[in-house]
Amino acid sequence: MTRTANTTEQTAAGCYAERYAEAQDLLKRIATRLAEHQKRLAAAPADWGYAGDLGRITEQLAYVLADLGDASAVRAKGLEY
Repeated sequence: MTRTANTTEQTAAGCYAERYAEAQDLLKRIATRLAEHQKRLAAAPADWGYAGDLGRITEQLAYVLADLGDASAVRAKGLEY
């Protein structure tokens, strides 16, 4: 594998800023999709699938929170980290 010269120098701070903006965008999109998910539940309140979806999602979010330095949600859910 041959590496090609990269003409653009990226700094750690620049990379962080890009990834921070991406994370903020993802959080906004998650909030939007979560609200849509809740509306779908309202149309089928007896459907346990929606609760299952959120169980999986909240576990994933607990791991994200732990990656950011707060493992309390992981511990509260009894998950390994």
